[in-house]
Amino acid sequence: MQKFPTRSLIIVGLLISVTSVLANLLFFALTQALGEKYILPLNENPVQSEPMPILMVILATAIPAILATFLFGFLHKVTPLSVLPTFLSICFTALLISFGGPLDLPGTGIQTKILLSSMHVIAAIIIIGGLIIFHSRNKITTETENQ
Repeated sequence: MQKFPTRSLIIVGLLISVTSVLANLLFFALTQALGEKYILPLNENPVQSEPMPILMVILATAIPAILATFLFGFLHKVTPLSVLPTFLSICFTALLISFGGPLDLPGTGIQTKILLSSMHVIAAIIIIGGLIIFHSRNKITTETENQ
C-alpha cells in the first residue's frame, strides 16, 4: 500500500489557490476595464451599495480552494477507492449552491450577478481541474511503483 503524498497535496492546493485567485483577479480587472462597476450591498442596508473590494475577490476564491484541498485529502483517507466520484459530487453541489450568493444580492444588476457567477465557475474549473490532475498523476505514479 502506497502512502498518500500529503506534502504534494498541500503544494498542489496552494498552487490551485493562487492560480484561481489570479484568474479571478484578471477577470475582475478586465470586466472593470470594460465598464463593470461591481456595485454591491456590502452592509445590511441594500440602498447603500459600494464597489466590491479586491479583498473580497481574493477571499471568496482562496477559501474554497483551500477547503476543496482539505476535502480531497479527507476523502482520500476515508474512501481511498472512490475519492473522485464523491469529491466531484460534493464540488458540483457546492458550485450550484454558491450561485445563490450572487443571484440573491438585492439591488444588484443582472450583469453584475452573471459576472460574479462566472467568477465562481472560473474558480471551480481551476480548483476541481487541478485536483483531478493531481489525482490522476498520483494514481499513475502509484500504479507504476506497484508494478
